[in-house]
Amino acid sequence: MAGRWRGEPPSISIPPRVPVRSLPPVLLLVFLGTWASALASTPAGPPPAPPPSPSAPVDLDRVEALLSHLSLEDRIGQVMMVGFRGTVLDEEVESLVRGRRVGGVCLFKHNIHSARQVARLNDGLRRLLADHIPPFVALDQEGGNVVRVSDQVVRLPGNMALGATRSTELAYAAGRAQGEDLRRLGFNMNLAPVLDVNLNPHNPVIGIRSYGDSVSLVSEMGRAFARGQQEAGLVTVAKHFPGHGSTSTDSHEVLPVMRETREEVLTQMEPFRAVLQEGLDGLMTAHVAIPGLTGDSVPATLSPQVLEGLLRRDLGFDGLVLTDELEMEAIVQRYGVGRAAVLAMKAGADMVLVPWRPEKKTEVYEALLDAAHEGELPPERLEQAVRRILIAKLRRGLFEAPPLLEERLAAPPPPGNDEVAHLIARASVTLLRTKEGALPLSREARIAVITAEPSLGEALATRAPRVTQLTVPAYPSPSRRAALRRQARKAALQADVVVVGVINARQLELVTAAAATGRPVAVVSMGLPYLTEQVVEARAVLAVYSYQPAATDAAAAALFGEIGTPGRLPVNLRELHFGHGLELTGRKQAAATPGLSSSPASPSSSQEAGR
Repeated sequence: MAGRWRGEPPSISIPPRVPVRSLPPVLLLVFLGTWASALASTPAGPPPAPPPSPSAPVDLDRVEALLSHLSLEDRIGQVMMVGFRGTVLDEEVESLVRGRRVGGVCLFKHNIHSARQVARLNDGLRRLLADHIPPFVALDQEGGNVVRVSDQVVRLPGNMALGATRSTELAYAAGRAQGEDLRRLGFNMNLAPVLDVNLNPHNPVIGIRSYGDSVSLVSEMGRAFARGQQEAGLVTVAKHFPGHGSTSTDSHEVLPVMRETREEVLTQMEPFRAVLQEGLDGLMTAHVAIPGLTGDSVPATLSPQVLEGLLRRDLGFDGLVLTDELEMEAIVQRYGVGRAAVLAMKAGADMVLVPWRPEKKTEVYEALLDAAHEGELPPERLEQAVRRILIAKLRRGLFEAPPLLEERLAAPPPPGNDEVAHLIARASVTLLRTKEGALPLSREARIAVITAEPSLGEALATRAPRVTQLTVPAYPSPSRRAALRRQARKAALQADVVVVGVINARQLELVTAAAATGRPVAVVSMGLPYLTEQVVEARAVLAVYSYQPAATDAAAAALFGEIGTPGRLPVNLRELHFGHGLELTGRKQAAATPGLSSSPASPSSSQEAGR
């Protein structure tokens, strides 16, 4: 079975395990009740095909029979995961997918404008290879700030929000709900979860995509999420092995280098080991150099020491290995795409991801074919890769015909799945600091909302009649910043209290502008929590780690005291540490003082930190 241990693991020093919390009884009852009512209200009709068991045995004789009928060109096609432009099938797409008989297709945001459209697109991609090996139809739907399809699927707040809940039950539910929704739309593979440990606050590419900066927390949450997604029948590819969380550069632009010692690298790798023990389908490699582990600057994607040595031999992983995009500058600058594909396959990768330029797909195909003809890519290595691809496809039921497209589109997504996002969001709300009487807000107050995410203002406006909203660009041009500061000041002067939604550092100066008027300011952090230490003027600071609608609704509910603030920091800040979080149950009744609570919160509900 993919991902099972063989032999003894390498010696890894593991930090003390972070306690994860069981889902609070009230939330658990809500969760179970929602799912029960969803099942009870499901209209009669043909049931969807049950997902294959995550541990279903694979008929290895069938694998060998399929493999024996594949030509060399077919085998080269199988190891390619490609992408394309557009939202419909055309001659160019057909020439690529059917002409090369590719093993997989990865869709991105530019391929998707609605759930119904992408379901039809996915069905068409499958039909292109109806007489051949069915393709992986993949996307990277992580939740949070990486969401490719937005309607008729659960929109998860994201990994760092999940980390703040400390609930493996919610992590499992997130994976299960997302897997079911994506499978209904015709996807059979998801390039998630992210298992990188975000040890560097300035990491430009991971950040809130990570569950946190604790190895054990990332391990526990990632393991639960992957199990849920695989039990929904989706091929699950975790990333980015052996870890991208401590880097300070983006591999889309330049090759990151991990400067840690071998022991430190192995410790960061622990979440991958933990998930592999569960029988993980696949891993995506990281374009990072690890000189402390390999002694050279070869990216992990192309390193036999990392893939064949560490991953295959030491960790015993026999599942699918997919490269990250080979068109990233970290690879292109030094190797070129075609040469990199050959090196990755020789190092132990089973599939190469080439999603963008058409000429690069041709370059990769021809480079792999030439390497196979010349013997540089040994036939047994190519055969091994294709065998793993076929095993993954058989295990997850890709050779079985899915329910008819129109039947799937006619059946609404289970309502319980969408509720999972709200449960996560409400369990993740973290009160980082507050001054006495700052919360809850009064519903009678004049509230100015300054935010780059409109749904925050909308969520507040549904709860109070005197909310005004100033929507600002998330990334304003330098020429607009002064005008935005003036607008923020004007909005604050016309209000009793100001709520500023912070997604990135561009909004920090708007907090300063609003606070300079003397009006009380509450900050809702919807991105990296590290920024909250810079909003010293704020009287209250909440972190929700996401700008998805479920998260902004939870933030509004907490500001008005409808819900508590059970979340705990999943990362360390300079002054506030991992596990910090203040309890504030609040009161639904409006306060006497406009914008502020008229009485301090009780000691049992406001100032207890760090459960």
